[in-house]
Amino acid sequence: MIQTPQTSVQVALLTVLAAVGAVLLSLVLGARVGVLVMAVACAAGAVARLVLPAERAFAVRRRAVDVAMMVAFTAALTFLGLTTPL
Repeated sequence: MIQTPQTSVQVALLTVLAAVGAVLLSLVLGARVGVLVMAVACAAGAVARLVLPAERAFAVRRRAVDVAMMVAFTAALTFLGLTTPL
């Protein structure tokens, strides 16, 4: 798939709409759900960084560093979301 400027705009718009939806969901269902939604989003980012080719990603660091950091954030957010009384 060739990424055109129009496709980039559509992806950015869908990302913003998903973020707004996650915030609204957390307002309705509580902060715990919001933290767990952030953990899922971080896990999805780690998977995307792992499987997308290097030319499709805005990469400053090595892939292994990005994936390791996002997996660590996922673990921390999941732990906090499940154990912290909110």
